[in-house]
Amino acid sequence: MTYLKFDKTQLINLEYSLSKEIVRSNRAGSYWSTTLVFCNTRKYHGLLVTPVEHLDGDRHILLSSFDETIVENNSEFNLGIHKYQGDVYSPKGHKYLRDFHANPIPTHVYRVGGVIIKKRVFWSDIRTQALLRYTIQESDMPIKLRFRPFLAFRNIHSLSKANLYANTKVKMVKNGIRTKLYDGYPFLYMQFSRKVEFVQVPDWYYNIEYSEEQKRDMITRKICLSGLF
Repeated sequence: MTYLKFDKTQLINLEYSLSKEIVRSNRAGSYWSTTLVFCNTRKYHGLLVTPVEHLDGDRHILLSSFDETIVENNSEFNLGIHKYQGDVYSPKGHKYLRDFHANPIPTHVYRVGGVIIKKRVFWSDIRTQALLRYTIQESDMPIKLRFRPFLAFRNIHSLSKANLYANTKVKMVKNGIRTKLYDGYPFLYMQFSRKVEFVQVPDWYYNIEYSEEQKRDMITRKICLSGLF
C-alpha cells in the first residue's frame, strides 16, 4: 500500500509537478534528487550526487540529468525538460508523462504516439550508483532510444559556466564510457546492459535556471530592501 498519492491528470501541469520533489539517499552519503518530471529546480538537484572528501568534504553533482529521446519512424521525441532564461522550458518532455508512483521504486510511464515506455530509477543502498531501467510496454513499430547526459562536476552550492578547463575526453569501457570533467573528481561511469553506439558531441547548456533558487534570491532581496539586514 502506498501513502503517496498523485493526481495523474495534473502530471503535465508544471505548477503541480515542479512542486513535488523526489530524493533517495544511501549510507555512503550520496543521493539523487529532482522534481516529479525530472526538471531540476534547485542547485543541489541531480541524478548522481556524492561526497568528494579530498576536494572539500562536501557533496558534488557528477550527473545532473540523463535526457532520453525516443526515435520512431525518423521522428524524435525528447522526454527531458530544463528551464532556461526567460521562463522557457525546453524540451517539454513532461507532456508525455502519463503515470507516476513512488513505492517501492520511483516509476514514470510515458506515452508517445503508439509507444508506452516505463522508466524506473533504482538507487544502491551502499554504493554511489543509480540504475535506470527502461521497459517498452507497447510499440506499433521498432524504436530507438537515445540518451544525452548532462554532466555537472560541481559543488551542490555553486554553479558553473562554460570554461576552457573542462576535460571532455572519454574512455571506452564495457558497454559505455567513463569520464571526469576536472582533476580531483572521481570518474563517472555510464554503462548499459548491452552494446551501444557512443557519439561524442560535447556542448554546454547555456542559461539554465533553477526556479526555487530564483524564488529564494527574490525573498532575500525583499528582506534586504525592508532593512532587516
